[in-house]
Amino acid sequence: MNDLSQCKVLLVDDTKSNINFLLQALKDDYKLSVALNGERALKFVQTTPPDLILLDIMMPGMDGYEVCRHVKNDTATQDIPIIFLTAMNEVENKTDGFKAGAVDYITKPFEVLEVKARINTHLSLRLANQKLLAAKEASEAANEKITSSIQYAKLIQRSLLPNPENMKAFLPNSFFLWLPRDIVAGDFIFTHRFDDGLIIAVIDCTGHGVPGAFMTMIASSGMRRIVKDEKCREPAEILNLLNGFVKMTLRQDTEEAPSDDGLDASICSIRRSSPDAANGQITFAGARLPLICIFKDELTLVKGDKQSIGYKKSDLGFAFGSHTLELRKGMSFYMFTDGFADQLDEKDERRFGNKRFRALLKKGAGLPFEKQREMLVKAFNDYKGNGERQDDVTVVGFVV
Repeated sequence: MNDLSQCKVLLVDDTKSNINFLLQALKDDYKLSVALNGERALKFVQTTPPDLILLDIMMPGMDGYEVCRHVKNDTATQDIPIIFLTAMNEVENKTDGFKAGAVDYITKPFEVLEVKARINTHLSLRLANQKLLAAKEASEAANEKITSSIQYAKLIQRSLLPNPENMKAFLPNSFFLWLPRDIVAGDFIFTHRFDDGLIIAVIDCTGHGVPGAFMTMIASSGMRRIVKDEKCREPAEILNLLNGFVKMTLRQDTEEAPSDDGLDASICSIRRSSPDAANGQITFAGARLPLICIFKDELTLVKGDKQSIGYKKSDLGFAFGSHTLELRKGMSFYMFTDGFADQLDEKDERRFGNKRFRALLKKGAGLPFEKQREMLVKAFNDYKGNGERQDDVTVVGFVV
């Protein structure tokens, strides 16, 4: 409603001559209604809420102050602007009027033009507030709809992604930490058990939220095909094949590809000499993501190659390197994305940093893995404080 002439104004005064004067003065400007006392005014407001009330104070029975308080105490009518129009011109009267909830106070005798100007001001403000409220409600409804869709997408994503808990049967001394920045995530953990070992991959797809979640579907599909269907067990070769799979799926092996997305990854293949043996080998390959090994209080960083997967500039002919470590009793291994180290401090907006993250892993290496997970979560939340999470956070720790 932009036309103020369509606004409904309720005139409340027990003196008919006053009412008649106002009716004559305002009839061409607004839709007018009349109440000759406070009780009738409240009944009218309940049944036909006006856009504004022009209210006298001195009336028999219920005075204007009480009418105003009743209107303002009712959540259904509290937003209706009330202007007192009265002969009571003492400062205390005006103070009492504003305390009761009025938006304005006009004393008699008055100028009609001034009354109209003040009515127009408060009607315009009311209409503007109504528009803002309507826009807010529409925005909230749209946001609720989008959030509901993303929540459902979360269920789909989690049902399609591998369950990291599957590694518990092969690696009972282990933990995983997966903290999506948004409802859905661009990080995921892939696990696959084979005859004499286990494949574990930590994958960080482009972005986070919905775009990242779409990429996890592509990457997860590629990992399933390569590891489960094609039975590839070598981490470096898995990365080589995954590079081609992502590039071809997104047509990023062509010049006309509309997207330029990809992922970073670390992959470990763990083989034991026998199902119950503690010895064996772990083979690692990484696309920009490393592996950390902690043994006898010494931390070893095994770096991945400085090459990402799937992007337009990712070289299809690139051969990822492979690193093999002989397993020893007491070795702890950690795989992770960059979300933990990239988290900013709430106060200074400084990164948590790789050095601090490695020191934290080293400090907790002797603890039970569930305690290590708790320590990591606490350290992360303490550092983040009330600030926003910058990225998805994923950490996997295990002893073979």
